[in-house]
Amino acid sequence: MTAFRCLALGACALTAATLVPLAASAQDMPPDQGPGMPEMLPRHAPAGTALTLSGTGTVHAAPDQLTATLFAEASAASAAAAQAHVNTLANTAIEAGKAGNFTTVTENYSADHNDGGKAPAWTARQTIRLTGADGAALLTLVGQLQAKGLALSGLDWSLSPDLRESLMRQAEAAALTDVRQRADAAAKVLGLKVASIRSISLSDRGMPRPMPMMMMARAASAPVAPEAPAEQQDVSASASATFVLMP
Repeated sequence: MTAFRCLALGACALTAATLVPLAASAQDMPPDQGPGMPEMLPRHAPAGTALTLSGTGTVHAAPDQLTATLFAEASAASAAAAQAHVNTLANTAIEAGKAGNFTTVTENYSADHNDGGKAPAWTARQTIRLTGADGAALLTLVGQLQAKGLALSGLDWSLSPDLRESLMRQAEAAALTDVRQRADAAAKVLGLKVASIRSISLSDRGMPRPMPMMMMARAASAPVAPEAPAEQQDVSASASATFVLMP
């Protein structure tokens, strides 16, 4: 009876000794990945050194569209009479703009009573904006419209949407090149190399605003085109990236 009991206890001890190393090995292994579970990263993956830098890129280009802001204004004893005169002038500008293939927008229509009892009692006003790629033709048309009674309040050069988009892509490429060159230079100083790129972000640095031009006053009776020289505009972008450096 005693011999049998010792034999049984020895078997139990042998079984326990065999399971301990297996349990320890199981702790060193990642848990089983069931269906739909994300892939586990190696426990001892090489770390590397993270380096975050930013870069900028800027391109220059001449604006390719001109906007002329004109207004028609008239005063009369009645609101209807003032508005009728303004409508005639505004329609003249609108039809001329369409005939010249310019984008035409009307805005800021108003009819105000003149306080103080001074005649005429009403003043009406309408703003018309003409935009086109042919700046010379638009300036000629503006001179003609001034001779017919419209007034010019502003000339603005700007980038068209297509040109602005193209320039932005170029600026972004320049920003990415800049940040990569900075990373390579920093890695060289540290005695390391760029092994990978962990993250990248791009952003524009504000789109160029229309550039107002100085204008010379013209007599309403003289159909002389105003002058509006175009100046280059800048389009800029910035890039930020985190690099992983390794020996």
